[in-house]
Amino acid sequence: MELALESLESQRAAMYPGEVAYNPRFFLQYPNGTIYNERQTPGDQFFWNFSYAPSRDYYARSVMASIAYPEVDGTFTDDVTGIPAEHGALPARLGLSPAAVAAYQHATSVANQQLVDAAVAGGKYVWAAFGDQDGVGGGPSKASCASWMRARCTPAWQALARTQAADAANFNQSLASFLVTRGPVSFFGFGWESDMRNWRPEFLWPVGEPQGLCTEGPAGVFSRAWAYGTVKLDCNTWLAEVPVGPM
Repeated sequence: MELALESLESQRAAMYPGEVAYNPRFFLQYPNGTIYNERQTPGDQFFWNFSYAPSRDYYARSVMASIAYPEVDGTFTDDVTGIPAEHGALPARLGLSPAAVAAYQHATSVANQQLVDAAVAGGKYVWAAFGDQDGVGGGPSKASCASWMRARCTPAWQALARTQAADAANFNQSLASFLVTRGPVSFFGFGWESDMRNWRPEFLWPVGEPQGLCTEGPAGVFSRAWAYGTVKLDCNTWLAEVPVGPM
């Protein structure tokens, strides 16, 4: 939400003369009209001028085009507050007053909302749009298992979008707690770094579709029927069962 990167094809298309979407007004400039650039090893880094409405439109369209594939569920946006996140020298170099910085940050929030609206309309999600209201956080510990699960083993909890951070040390229990309590649109993993840095083969397990909601019985044992069997977390023994279909 701050940088336009040469390394991204859709953004490069707007950054340079001769490119199909070139428009220098999309980016912050020095008073003499030179585009401000903090070049790094991967290439040029321009800064979005989201106070210019066409730049917001282009940004949203280009991101949506990049995730317009059935294999892609959504995208992640970084530095959603806008300038000068991680680039503290920028305001002084461009001679921007605190009021000007605040105006650019407001414009960034407008651009961010435009992207989120487009993603929702397209059946996608933006990871950074999830917050505390979506249950962001880790799963239960052995000590908190029963109370954590009981609070989430309700129809109201399972009707909403939820995110849950995986627990690498207790992964099966963490996964079972998620599958037993998750809503229809939910995310499980290591946040936006659920890539090769934190990859787990369980992320590809076929579990099918849920066949009902969470139930408790006997006390401290939480389960939910799924297409390939019943997922269970026994908080009394701290044992988890996650049946999967054919790989």
